[in-house]
Amino acid sequence: MTETKRPRLAIISSWNDSCGNASYTYVLKKEFERHYDVEVLGLDLYLLKQTGRIFRRRARQHIQEMAAKLREFDYVNMQFEAGLYGATIHDIWRNVRTLMDAAPNLILTMHRIDTENNSLLKDIVLSFVTFSVRPLRQRRSLYNYAWLYKKMILHVRKLARHKNAWIKVHTKREKRIVEDFFDFHGVMDAPLAFLDAQERDRVLADLRPAALRERYNLPADAKVIGAFGYIANYKGFEDLIRALRLLPENWYLLVVGSQHPQSIKPWTSVDAYLAKLLLEVETPLARQFDLLPRDLRGRLQIDADLGALQGIVPDGPSLTDRVRFVGNVDDDEFTFMLRNSDAVVLPYLEVGQSMSGVIALAIESGARLFCSNNLSFAEARRYYGDVFSRFDMGNYIEIAQRVKYDTADYSEQREKMFQKYSISTLVDLQCRMFEGRVG
Repeated sequence: MTETKRPRLAIISSWNDSCGNASYTYVLKKEFERHYDVEVLGLDLYLLKQTGRIFRRRARQHIQEMAAKLREFDYVNMQFEAGLYGATIHDIWRNVRTLMDAAPNLILTMHRIDTENNSLLKDIVLSFVTFSVRPLRQRRSLYNYAWLYKKMILHVRKLARHKNAWIKVHTKREKRIVEDFFDFHGVMDAPLAFLDAQERDRVLADLRPAALRERYNLPADAKVIGAFGYIANYKGFEDLIRALRLLPENWYLLVVGSQHPQSIKPWTSVDAYLAKLLLEVETPLARQFDLLPRDLRGRLQIDADLGALQGIVPDGPSLTDRVRFVGNVDDDEFTFMLRNSDAVVLPYLEVGQSMSGVIALAIESGARLFCSNNLSFAEARRYYGDVFSRFDMGNYIEIAQRVKYDTADYSEQREKMFQKYSISTLVDLQCRMFEGRVG
C-alpha cells in the first residue's frame, strides 16, 4: 500500500545560533513535525549582519538561493525579527520581500511591530532642552523601522489577494494595528508557548530546590532570585541588585544569560550595561552618584556631595558573593532553574517589546513569577489573566517586599491558561491557517 505523502513545511529563522529565535524555532519544528515534514532554512547571520559590499552581495545570493528552494515546499513560516534579515533597513526589506514572494502559502510571524509616535517638533524641542542629538537619532531609527513594518504588512495584504498569506503577532495590541491601521484582517494573535503537555508535566515534577543550591555552590539555607535572558539595558537587572541589598543575607541572585551576540562590538572591552551592573554589584548605591539620572537628582534635590545620598538609597557591602553570573545554559537547565528558583523576577522596562519568551516559559514551568508593570506584560495578561505577581517598574523596594512576603498561588489559573495556549494548540491553529480551514 502506497504511503500518503505528507505536506512539506519550511521554517525560515535563525538556526544553530545562540538566540531566542533559534530556541523558539527548535520548539516549533518539533511540534509541526506531528503534522508535516519540516525543514528549517537557517539564515546565515554572519553574512546578513555585515555591511561590506562583498558580504552584502553574498548575503543577497544566500537569500535568493533560499527563495528558489521554497518552491519545494507546500507551506512556509517566516520568523521575523529585523536583525535577522540584513544590515540595513533597505536590505532587510528587499530580502524579506524576496522570500515572501517565493513562499507558496505563508505565515509571517512578526515578533514586534513598531509605529511612529513622537512628532518631529517634540523631538526637536527635546534635543534642544537636553543639548543632545540623541532624540533625533532615535526618531530616525524608529521612523525607519516603522516604515519597514508598514511595507511588510501592506505587502502581505497584497499577496493575500492571490495566495494564502497570513500575519501572526503576539499581542492583541499589534493585531489591532494590523487590522485598524492597515486594513488587513488576515492576522492572528497568540502568545508564545514552548512546552507540550508531556514536557510540562516533566518540568513541574522536577521540583528540587536543594539540587539547584548544590549545583551552584550555594549555602543550604540559600534563597534564590533568578534573572533570565540576555543581559540588555531594558531588562532592569540593576533593580534586582538594589532589591538584594534589602533582603536577608541568605538571598542570592543568579543571572542566567550573557551579553547578546549581536551586541558584541570590536575593540570594546566590556558592554556598557554590563559594566553598570558590575559597578552596582561591587559598590553600595549610596556611593554611586553618577548612576542616578539627572532628573532624579533634581527631584530629590541632591547635590554633588555623595554623603547626601546616605539614607536615601540602600547602602551596604559588596555583593560579589551574592550575585552569581551563570552565563548561558541549555534548554533543560533553563527550565530546571525557572522551576526551582525561589523567585523569578522580570523587572523589564517598557521599550515596545511584543512578547517575552521568558515570561511564557516561566509560567509554563511553574515559576514563582514577578513581573514589572510594563505594557508588554500587560498585553500578556490579556491572554493569561492573573498568573503572576506584579510591581511598578524601578521600584526595587517593592521587588524585595514581594519576593519575601507574597504568597499568591496561581496554579489553578495557569492550568486553565495552558489548556488554551499550549504549543500544541497554537501549532494546530497554524496548520488550519496553512490548509485554509480558518476564516
